[in-house]
Amino acid sequence: MLVLTFAPFALTPNRVLAQDAATGITHGPLSGEVTADAVTLWARGAGEGELVFAVTTADGTESVAEATVTVDATTDFAGKARIDGLEPATRYAYTVHQGDDGVEFVGTFTTAPAPDEAAPVRFVFGACLGGQGYCRNPETGWAIFDTMAAREPDFFVMVGDGVYVDSACPADEGQNVPGAEEVATDLDGFYGRYKYHLEDPAYASFLANTPIFPTWDDHEIRDNFGGPELLRINPRLYEEGRKAFFDYWPLADGEDARIYRKVSYGANADLFLLDTRSYRDPLVNWDPSPVTGVHKTMLGAEQFAWLRQELAASDATWKLIVTSVPIGYPTGFPQPQVEGRDGWANGGDRSGYETEMMRLLFFLKAHGIDNVVFITGDTHWPFAIDYDPDQDGTPDFLEVGASPLSAIPLAPGNVDQTFGPEVLYAEGEFMGDLFNFGEVDIAADGELTVRILDQEGAERFSETRTPAP
Repeated sequence: MLVLTFAPFALTPNRVLAQDAATGITHGPLSGEVTADAVTLWARGAGEGELVFAVTTADGTESVAEATVTVDATTDFAGKARIDGLEPATRYAYTVHQGDDGVEFVGTFTTAPAPDEAAPVRFVFGACLGGQGYCRNPETGWAIFDTMAAREPDFFVMVGDGVYVDSACPADEGQNVPGAEEVATDLDGFYGRYKYHLEDPAYASFLANTPIFPTWDDHEIRDNFGGPELLRINPRLYEEGRKAFFDYWPLADGEDARIYRKVSYGANADLFLLDTRSYRDPLVNWDPSPVTGVHKTMLGAEQFAWLRQELAASDATWKLIVTSVPIGYPTGFPQPQVEGRDGWANGGDRSGYETEMMRLLFFLKAHGIDNVVFITGDTHWPFAIDYDPDQDGTPDFLEVGASPLSAIPLAPGNVDQTFGPEVLYAEGEFMGDLFNFGEVDIAADGELTVRILDQEGAERFSETRTPAP
């Protein structure tokens, strides 16, 4: 084994990818779910055995913590360790190896500021990676992640469709790196698609050095799926897709294994990551039902109650709600009139989830909850929309969407008028080349700037807001 001596080392991105058993680690490392005093580390070993995670000071001179995790085939030899007792707003390095002869892989992360510290926060976000024929380019790979890394974000939010297990990427004629030619329909196939993604050098380097907070959308299992309906029709597919998602991200397991959660990042930012797939009513249902008058739910009663409770309790300057599907743009492809709407908006039909969104907006208004920004994806074009639901001339909240990271680009559609939208920005063309990501930059004094940047780093949109008192 390459022995860790804690000699100082440069914090350069880890661009080494292990591809054989001699190295001990085949995929990773990753960090995620970072707080002011803890982090979750992840890696995949070459086989059964122990993964040894070690956290050091940023220069590598002092050991901080170590954890050993046993892995086997039940998780495809992937393992994760929760490291506690860290200091707020502190840069750390970490390593992982498997076996006495394994090579140690180095990554870095920074813990969140203390809960009462009004510190600056910068994070990037994006959605829709590696589908519809747009997988890993043999010449450039996913260079967008080098661009994202250059922004030096505190963390990355994957807004959903982080893999397209239901989409193939042909490798003939050299347009994609081989390995994603088939649609995945079982656990091994799902694992294979996550591994394919993590074998991209730019993506692997970015994730090794940038903590991730992932949520999911439909393509992690099947186009436009809803949990209750899929559990009834094909429970194996749902359960295996969910298992792969948890096995391949640094997420909490066991009793805490849920996708919706709150992330606090100092006094200036609370993020509320939603699960828009696991509890939703079928797309084809009307909203509300013409028979019972009951409205549809996307979030489910428990998650919706949790969201309201956490929003009401939040004293963060900004409340950032991450929803994998958009609010203003009607989605559902290719026949929404037949198959229903997949996002919040009805788009003139009766099959969206507008009533539940309206209930949330009423709650925000009634409780005086200001400084709300919705972070979304799914559309395959970037956009920013102000909303004035009560038509009083003052926008109540902002929605910013960024996608695709690497999937088929589309032209902006027509925005639904229900919640009083004003489109500030929308851009794209069918099968164009606008791969993009979003950035949220909050200054110590609470001023917020949102940006959309393309894969070359050019700024396509920027908007700055001063928080309401």
